[in-house]
Amino acid sequence: MRVLIVDDEQPARMALRRLLSAVPEVEIAGEAANGTDAIEAMESLRPDAVFLDIEMPGLNGFDTLAEVSGPPAVVFVTAYNQYAVRAFEVNAVDYLLKPVEPGALARAILRIQNRSLRAVPANLLEELRSALQPKAPTRLAARRGKKVVLVSRRDILYVQAEERLVFLCTAGGRFLTNKTVSEVEALLPATEFFRVSRSTLVQLEAVAEMFPWMTSGAWRVRLSDGTELDVSRERAPLLREAVGL
Repeated sequence: MRVLIVDDEQPARMALRRLLSAVPEVEIAGEAANGTDAIEAMESLRPDAVFLDIEMPGLNGFDTLAEVSGPPAVVFVTAYNQYAVRAFEVNAVDYLLKPVEPGALARAILRIQNRSLRAVPANLLEELRSALQPKAPTRLAARRGKKVVLVSRRDILYVQAEERLVFLCTAGGRFLTNKTVSEVEALLPATEFFRVSRSTLVQLEAVAEMFPWMTSGAWRVRLSDGTELDVSRERAPLLREAVGL
């Protein structure tokens, strides 16, 4: 199955490419960073499926799809859940929320191949899940002054971007990494870490309290060390679900 990845954020394309590359049955035909390039790629490459972001500069995902004659199977990949109804109105095969979880991606691949999970052998979904499950590192390299420090992922309470710098934050201090928040997120298990906003990733086990913040629908979390972090309005419902609320 030949697929096209469309997303205006390079880290998001890299993360999806890494997951899809683990599946032997999938060949990545190409990538596009905007709607115009995606239309050209779909018409020239003729992929079997496209993993398509929705919110992009210029043409959004729906506008892009409307410009393609006889589009391939479409899986929308987005950070927002409010477009789900519209996505299925345009016959999307699936609708994945970022960060994409291996199990959800496995189901999407099977839906593309079969358009129904009922005919799929029982063990195939588990095999796909296993192939897609990233092997998370136990330690991440970072800097403190001139020293390179190997930080255990269990010690990372949260990851935060400040201007153009990204820090791994532990109870013992902050360590500078040369990766973006999205790149760190791609390395860490989705069952252990959660993206609460564009700039912040938290360890779920470190979340001690959650509470509404202001009246906009945003929330805040208080971590085990007392640190308080903002949760975006869009991510708050997903975080409550992740912790079982």
